[in-house]
Amino acid sequence: MEKQKPGIKRACEYLNKLKQVHGTSPLPPIRTLAQSAEVSFVTMWKALRFLQNSGSIVSDSKGYRKYSAEAQNTKENCSDTPTNHLYKPVVLSRAGLKNHVTDKLYRDIMTGRFSVSDKLPSCKELQQFYKVSFATLKKSLDTLVEEQILERSASGYQIPSLPGSTSYARIVVIGCGWEDGKIWVDHQDKSYFRTLESECIRMNVQLDVVVHYRCNDRLRFVHTASRKDYDLSDRSILGYIFIVANIDSAPEEVLEKLAGLKRDIAVLDVVGGWKIPKCARNRYIRFFTATASEQPAKRVAQYLLGKGHRQIAFISPFHKALWSQRRFETISEVFNRAGINGGVIPFVQNKYAYQWDYLKNAVNQENDLRSLFDQYTRWEKEAHGAIFKRFGNFGYNIVKYITEWNCASGEIYEKMEPLFEKALQNKSITAWVMANDFSAAIAIDYLKGHSLRVPEDISVISFDNTLDAMEYQLTSYDFNNQGIITLILRFILSPHTFKSGSENKFIEIDGNLVIRRSC
Repeated sequence: MEKQKPGIKRACEYLNKLKQVHGTSPLPPIRTLAQSAEVSFVTMWKALRFLQNSGSIVSDSKGYRKYSAEAQNTKENCSDTPTNHLYKPVVLSRAGLKNHVTDKLYRDIMTGRFSVSDKLPSCKELQQFYKVSFATLKKSLDTLVEEQILERSASGYQIPSLPGSTSYARIVVIGCGWEDGKIWVDHQDKSYFRTLESECIRMNVQLDVVVHYRCNDRLRFVHTASRKDYDLSDRSILGYIFIVANIDSAPEEVLEKLAGLKRDIAVLDVVGGWKIPKCARNRYIRFFTATASEQPAKRVAQYLLGKGHRQIAFISPFHKALWSQRRFETISEVFNRAGINGGVIPFVQNKYAYQWDYLKNAVNQENDLRSLFDQYTRWEKEAHGAIFKRFGNFGYNIVKYITEWNCASGEIYEKMEPLFEKALQNKSITAWVMANDFSAAIAIDYLKGHSLRVPEDISVISFDNTLDAMEYQLTSYDFNNQGIITLILRFILSPHTFKSGSENKFIEIDGNLVIRRSC
């Protein structure tokens, strides 16, 4: 190290600190590492070569660099690790593509940064955005033209229209529900359906929303608008999008039915922990995930470490859900790798997975969610008919908000209050990581009720980046719903441009931690 220049030494020190948090996952591109370490591209390249020669970093069969097992076992003081400057990991990538600029352009096109049929920004603007020379950018653009991802125009480059963009073609999105066509998903999961509808309108593709349910031991599919049985084998259907938001609804049976139709199927897993069934292992099916990914929890944990938090609480009223369990396990793992064992303390309710679970428990009726809807419908007709007659749909929305949202919030608050009290008793805890924005809003209301300030007394961070996050000024992880839906539509409408590797792995894209004043 004596003969090394100061820049190379600084880059090596950064890489040695990074390994405690990063683990054995593939390292990001050299340019991203260089920006994080505040050194030049060449300096970072020389530092990586030095560490490879010393055995601290190795290359796998695909050429990706990662820390060796021996390097992971070395003791390093990581208290000063600049985790708040860590890269955003590349999840969607193409094996064998050496030029990281081409890969970055490809990901941005696939996930909707640039709109279909729109002209790309000028080469000068793209150069500034990707921080590359004109020659490098031109090679990347030409590569994507050869792969039919882009096409040349009179004044630059543009993204070609996706095949099948016509009102005569249709895509079917399927979720669990009931015979009346109502979809059984929570507030956050509905955003996938809304985003999907918006994108299909923009692309001039018809979207049919269908629910599946069981009746007399038979799987049935109903159109949400017509409330009639839906023919999944219609020839005008280009493909299917199956949103798995509830593993209690036998998703394997639905997928087995879809797989027999031999058309492209995109499966979006939003619950986590769902294993790919054997019937789905074919070339027609790809699996996607966003909220169920480990990456969001890693990003939150790294951010808190970078802010100096060493003792945090993970608080979840929905810890029966697999996504909640995964977030806790991932955050704990990141803290352990940073040398802070026991730094994440759980305060969770293991009996509930959804807001509705609390309401079912509160009404003390049969364990059937359908009965709660029936009760609500009777109440709507008998006790509050005047509201609906006077205010129409507006009145319906008022009553729906009162009965579903506020009642669930009240039940959750009552169950979680003892856990909040226990978390406050531990004076070493400096931050609360909430399972999602819904529970975070409840937690902040509790803290305000006890004259505690956020973030001066307790920092709060969560997931989803919903309207609650904006209203409560929550730092929250945005799962990039727009990006995952755009990617899914590309798989359905233009599969020849979609290069995701193995059919039997979940595809995920990177989101973004939206920083607000709660941390």
